[in-house]
Amino acid sequence: MIDSWRRILKLARKPDKEEFSVLLKLNLLGFTLIGAISYLIHIIATVIAPAIAG
Repeated sequence: MIDSWRRILKLARKPDKEEFSVLLKLNLLGFTLIGAISYLIHIIATVIAPAIAG
């Protein structure tokens, strides 16, 4: 088990600036999309659904 961890750590490397920037942008985009979707679901559940129900 320790040997496999050593092998993983040997293969690991620090990302360069460009790779880090791309990964950061993708993560922020993902967080934003998930947040927007959950906000829309919240609005539907709290505002629109009770108005339809009566």
